[in-house]
Amino acid sequence: MTIPDPFIALAVKGVQFKVLGQIFPVLRHEILGPLSNASLAAAMLRQPPEGADADAAQQRCQRLAGDLTGMLEDSVGVVRDLDQWMSDSGGTAMADDLFQECRLLMFSHLLLSRHSVRWPEYIAPAELPRFDSRYLMLAWLLCLLPMLPADAELVLDTSEPGVWRARFPDGAAAADAPAPVFEPREIELLAASAGWRLERQDQCWSLHLPDSRPSGELPA
Repeated sequence: MTIPDPFIALAVKGVQFKVLGQIFPVLRHEILGPLSNASLAAAMLRQPPEGADADAAQQRCQRLAGDLTGMLEDSVGVVRDLDQWMSDSGGTAMADDLFQECRLLMFSHLLLSRHSVRWPEYIAPAELPRFDSRYLMLAWLLCLLPMLPADAELVLDTSEPGVWRARFPDGAAAADAPAPVFEPREIELLAASAGWRLERQDQCWSLHLPDSRPSGELPA
């Protein structure tokens, strides 16, 4: 992705870091989970069970050592995956895989909110740039949810090729709702910089995928 204006590039990075700040607790948990299990396995290695014969103790140590190695490898893999949030390696992903990842990352956020998301049952096949698409999808949802009335449901429709729609009921956000972290213009900026297009209508925000985007310029 090439953006001619360095100020636009910095603005895009700023929005991406805001997204990363929202989902970092989930990413941190993915790292700490295997490490916590590895710490437990290491403690068990240091304390063999009383009364066990030598062969049983050796087999136990070998099994725990194998488990410990696997847990540490899992942690290393998760840490390496974090680099994919910091720089664009040019990788792609299918739309259904992106939605599955987004759903997992949004789970904790939705638990703490008074809103819900009806995830799509069918996702029209599309292969998309993974780096830009993940950030845009998450920002799209994180921007919309605080604007919804209390206890409202955001309905995602991805059945039509080339466009993803988020439909929501009319009404004002709850009085005690936290201030939105993202502004609509920030979502438009992310979309335009990655070749997408955000279309905002009453009760429906649509993301047009890169192949369906007409020629145009970045938001001023």
